Parts: sequence; structure tokens; C-alpha cells
Amino acid sequence: MDINKITAISAIVFGLAGMAAPFAQAQTQDTQGSVAYMNGGIGAGEQSKLREAAKDYNLRLLFSEAKDGAYVSNVKLSVNDSQGKTVFSLPGAGPMTNLKLPAGHYEVKADYNGVTKTSKVEVGQKPTSLSFNWAHQDN
Repeated sequence: MDINKITAISAIVFGLAGMAAPFAQAQTQDTQGSVAYMNGGIGAGEQSKLREAAKDYNLRLLFSEAKDGAYVSNVKLSVNDSQGKTVFSLPGAGPMTNLKLPAGHYEVKADYNGVTKTSKVEVGQKPTSLSFNWAHQDN
């Protein structure tokens, strides 16, 4: 194999490895303003970490599609307080997102492939779970 082929193959392999980095978000807790969160769930390892950590968060979100409930990611997520102020947003959420919010009433908006789902929720000390599912629509 000549050096040009080896270089090209190396570039592809390392390029693909670099693309996987955004999906390794579930390893640690992050914060956005005063909101602590974990996001991820690509693969069984991340799903397990998010499920284990869920007890420490008061809002748990799950994103899926179709009747079989296949998990989806790259969901545009925003959480607004009762005054309509955005307190949390993530451009590429999912398939699982855990949030630690101050007690209160919130509106959660999740957009996947241009279809927005909205749910109102009251968050307190006890964990609350919401699932958003985008069923395939025949046009």
C-alpha cells in the first residue's frame, strides 16, 4: 500500500472518530445557567449512565419516533418558565436528557425534523418524566 492510500485511510478513520465526539456528552453533568443537565443516550453504555443518574434530576426527557419507539437525537429542545422566558435550550438533545430545574411550571418544546411537540409540566422535588414521540406520517 502506498503512502497516499495510507494517508487517505488515516484521514477517514480519524475524521470519523472526531465525528463521534459530540455523542459522548453523557459522561458528565453540564450546566447551562443555573440548570444542571445530562444529555446523550447513544448506545447502551450512555443509556445506562443516564438512567443511573436520573434519580438526581427532577425532569427526565426521552425522544423517540415511530410506533416501535426507536430513540432519536438531534432534537432542538427549549424549556420556558411560566413567564415564557427560556431557561434551558439545547440544539441537539437526545435521545435522553435529564434536567435539574427549580420547582415551577414549565413549557417544554421539542422539534425533530421540523415537527414541534409541546408539553406543559410542573417540576418539583419528585422526578417527572416526559416522552416525546414523532410517529411517521403518510403524506
